[in-house]
Amino acid sequence: MKNPVIKINNIHFRYNNQTADDVLHIADLQVYEGEHLFIQGASGSGKTSLLNLITGINQPYKGSVQVLGQSLQNLSSMQCDQFRVDFLGIIFQQFNLLPFLSVLENVQLPCWFSAKRRSLAGNSSSEIKQTAMRLLTELSLSDTLFNQPANTLSVGQQQRIAVARALIGQPKIIIADEPTSSLDTDNRERFLELLFLEADKQKSTVVFVSHDSYIAPYFSRVIDLSQINLAG
Repeated sequence: MKNPVIKINNIHFRYNNQTADDVLHIADLQVYEGEHLFIQGASGSGKTSLLNLITGINQPYKGSVQVLGQSLQNLSSMQCDQFRVDFLGIIFQQFNLLPFLSVLENVQLPCWFSAKRRSLAGNSSSEIKQTAMRLLTELSLSDTLFNQPANTLSVGQQQRIAVARALIGQPKIIIADEPTSSLDTDNRERFLELLFLEADKQKSTVVFVSHDSYIAPYFSRVIDLSQINLAG
């Protein structure tokens, strides 16, 4: 059995105040190094709330979340931000690309905020740029688009940029929040193939959440959030 990179123990989470009902109550969840984990759940089931706990954006009011051996509750807000950019590559549902930056600049963005990822992407600005170009090429994006503003590209192209940005600097864990929701069947399959290929090359664990049960067979392990969430 490989080592767990994420350990969740008896977490309770709710929004706003202590009198509201829990959104999440998960007794135990472990994610193991190198696996491709699919967490399936309907809209409003708490998928994004769970990712926000794993990434340290929010904190449970009970229980513990450990990521790569670090208890996130023991970190300040600023330390959580730095931990997130150092060790986690995040693919957002809406991609969250910066429209005023080029494709290449968007991909290199994590290296501007993380010395750790910068050192793994290259020893100089030119090497980091080369790493970004390599990732984009391997994700089948034409080099004629590299200097274009990111918001001028198609949804499928922007998705590949978001994946390259998540992968650059070899983060230990890739977190994906419904990134295939706007893609047709063929493009979903191609996207997953590319994501897994690149993640496996750098030995990154993949945690992917979606309501789309169609893609479940592509993953090494599948969890239905309704089966582990005891809230409600």
